[in-house]
Amino acid sequence: MIKLRIHPRDIAGPWTWTGRQWQAGTSWIEPYTHPAVEVLGPDDTSPAMIIRERCPTLTGQPHHVGWPGDFIAIQPSNGTMWIEAGVRGVAPLYLIVTDTVLYGSWDVADLAPSLRHAALNEHEVVRQLSTTFRYTHDTLWQGLHWLTERSQAVFGAHGLGMRYPLPAAHGRPRELTAGADPVAAYEQLLDLALSRRVYDPATTAVELSGGLDSANIAASLGAAHPGQITAAAMIIVGAAGVQQQDRRRQMIDLFRLGPDVTTKMIDNLPLRPDGRRASRALITPYDELYDEGKTTLLGLLHSRGVRTVATGIGGDEMVALTAAELSRAPLGIDPLDLPWTGPHSRDLRGGFDTGTAPASIVNEVTLLATACVAPPILRAGMWPIHPLADPALIRFGEWLPYSWRYLKRLHVARLERVGCGPYLVDPPLRENFEPVMDEALHRHGAAFLRAMLDRGSPLIDDGYLNPDELAAAATRIADGTPAPGDNSVCNVIALEAALSSFGHAESPTPVPA
Repeated sequence: MIKLRIHPRDIAGPWTWTGRQWQAGTSWIEPYTHPAVEVLGPDDTSPAMIIRERCPTLTGQPHHVGWPGDFIAIQPSNGTMWIEAGVRGVAPLYLIVTDTVLYGSWDVADLAPSLRHAALNEHEVVRQLSTTFRYTHDTLWQGLHWLTERSQAVFGAHGLGMRYPLPAAHGRPRELTAGADPVAAYEQLLDLALSRRVYDPATTAVELSGGLDSANIAASLGAAHPGQITAAAMIIVGAAGVQQQDRRRQMIDLFRLGPDVTTKMIDNLPLRPDGRRASRALITPYDELYDEGKTTLLGLLHSRGVRTVATGIGGDEMVALTAAELSRAPLGIDPLDLPWTGPHSRDLRGGFDTGTAPASIVNEVTLLATACVAPPILRAGMWPIHPLADPALIRFGEWLPYSWRYLKRLHVARLERVGCGPYLVDPPLRENFEPVMDEALHRHGAAFLRAMLDRGSPLIDDGYLNPDELAAAATRIADGTPAPGDNSVCNVIALEAALSSFGHAESPTPVPA
């Protein structure tokens, strides 16, 4: 939502608004320019500079901590600058101090000059390699901090301090009253969440993958704006991709959506030679694994004048089962037990929860996802909205009985009510990106791994990875005979590509225990 450069001597101001930035001396704070974003202050009533999402029903209202959109509040006080994040985490903010100056951005790539020689955070390295992500101020680099929801950053002559908020309270499942209609309540809350966002339906796209979450958003947007909302998707490979296209066509007609914009993943495979990772162009460790396809799709949307992208992020977490309701742990391979895992990674197995944030209002997994998808959307000149991550819908989901959350019954029932049959809510073929990644690894991944092994990597030097086992995995993948779990090597490739692009040549320094 913002980018900034603040020198300690400029904190006291005065801060002057130029129409694009607040400026004081050599320091500046630049909000993201978009119709969905507004700026307030400082003025006679408050020294704070506020960057927030517009809310159509609260136009012109003063700012407050319960503002129903995302926001960043920045306020000088007694020689220090306080920066506070809102609840929603629509756009991340990363902060780092270099030569006593504070730099910040929603895009880690902007901070590359400060990171080229920064030491790595060993706990975050293992989280990245094993996809055991945690919501935390920590990032892959020591000294680079993520301002998580409701957190505060305090900057001054003595450096940068980070403060977590108190844990958020959450609800528990309840029993429905006689005659209650959860689907009708769901529709009303979803419409309310959309009404609080600023968007022009003629320049709005919905990410309609064909899944339950995005389909519910598309159904609401289509009902509110018939024929105007653009549908967008990355089309997966094989027979499941043919099915996905057919189901999407039916949904577009049923929901009364407008134009359909797609990109085929077979033409935009991860690690393709002209992609950012394969060409060793600058790419962050927080960019999506499917960056090639997403970037192509966003480019197509941009060329059509799209300014707002609605997603289904948060739908899984909204109706998730509680730990007590899960009968067993999810099945799968522990990434730290894969053969290419090095001894240092295994030694750090117990450090996954080091420094994590307290309970958030929006689910931590949702916040991790929104932070991942925002930068490419913002780079393309668009603003993301995530209606299923609205706190009111989250609370509603927490209150629902088990039967309405099990197998996402609420999302299914709502789609059935608007006319979706079994083919649309429970298709015969499973639609996901696993075959896309399998194809990408077979075509391009083995060569990438071999190049990595030839030139060396700090991830190998410091024992995070086992080079012999990586070489064996590369051979299996190239031969088309991968072992179970071999597709997880994509996490290794993504991290290595990011480190290479940022120019890391030295080994990471372990974080003190």
